[in-house]
Amino acid sequence: MSSLLRTLLERRRVGKEEYETKTLIKCPKCNYSEERNFQVGDYVLKPEKKCPKCGETMRIYRIYAVKIVPRK
Repeated sequence: MSSLLRTLLERRRVGKEEYETKTLIKCPKCNYSEERNFQVGDYVLKPEKKCPKCGETMRIYRIYAVKIVPRK
């Protein structure tokens, strides 16, 4: 690969911000919540696991992106 092409590709990467998609699961009864990484098939109000506090079925409450801060 030529050095010019490598330089151009590197410049494109520098300006791009990276994000991580998160899923917030919440119990509708006691408001207990957990955050986890997004999984294919997630959608808002999708029933998930049982709440560890009260036993009610938890649901996906929110799906959102979090900016990844690069470590230096």
